[in-house]
Amino acid sequence: MQRLLIFHPKQGLKENLPPGFQPRQSEEFTWLDLVQPAREELDLLADLFHFHPLAVKDCLHPHYRPGMAQYDEYAFLTLRCIQARQRSLTAALNVFLGPGFIVTVHQEELDFLNKIWHQYRQDPRLFAKGVDFILYSLLEPLTETFFAFFDRTEARIEYLEEEVFRQPTRRILNQVFTMRRQAIKLRKILGAQRDIINVLAYPEFNLVKPENRVFFLDIYNEMLRLIDQVETFHDLASSTLEIYLSLTSNRLNEIMKVLTVITTIMMPLSLIAGIYGMNFRYMPELEWRYGYFVVLGVMALLAGVMLHFFRRKGWF
Repeated sequence: MQRLLIFHPKQGLKENLPPGFQPRQSEEFTWLDLVQPAREELDLLADLFHFHPLAVKDCLHPHYRPGMAQYDEYAFLTLRCIQARQRSLTAALNVFLGPGFIVTVHQEELDFLNKIWHQYRQDPRLFAKGVDFILYSLLEPLTETFFAFFDRTEARIEYLEEEVFRQPTRRILNQVFTMRRQAIKLRKILGAQRDIINVLAYPEFNLVKPENRVFFLDIYNEMLRLIDQVETFHDLASSTLEIYLSLTSNRLNEIMKVLTVITTIMMPLSLIAGIYGMNFRYMPELEWRYGYFVVLGVMALLAGVMLHFFRRKGWF
């Protein structure tokens, strides 16, 4: 699906492509949005905007790690946002940014992008701030998706920590491992995304107006906060994992201690039973009337003495 906004301060807003329109040479502001584009729609990027084939190919199969490529008159950005409905946790947003145009390409429906699109459609005067301000308007809610995710995750980790102390199970371990892997992936994503925002806020990047550069600096500061949060997220998941392993190890040690005490007590009893179970004809007390009960008493006494000795040693 594709949708188009073309704004001219005097002619107003257009939503259809005029014949012979050249967005890279026009004085009008152009925003083209492609949602789950087919190959025919991606051909529009090459035929109408004359974008580099490698950049167009990346829109069809976006990289997991955010990146940025600068060409002569435009820049190509691959950004990531949290999309909880996706199995991969994040969704890609590809952006072509030029002097008077912006093209957004994404495979999933992005609620924040739809909201901004309708804002510009209802109030086209927003285009007067520049297409770089559209990029900032997208980056702000995109960044907020990470903050919302970390808020939910922090509460989840606190719950898992309590469950680990209450009763560590394999299910909890799997959840902690999943969260730890998510933290590692998000740390790589946010680190690369921070570098992209840093380039956008740099004075030498001429596709961003000087008056709009302060907005990108604000996004950059938020990225630094997110990186601190993802480090905390990773540390909490790792500490929860260590707590689980420690509790499981202590529990196993307690079980092994009890089993060892039982085995140690049974060894001399087995020895006595083994001796009196030998088939010798001439053995002491074999014909004694009370021999069986005496042997049982000796075994019980021996077991009691060993239990008392182990308890005084604090072995169990």
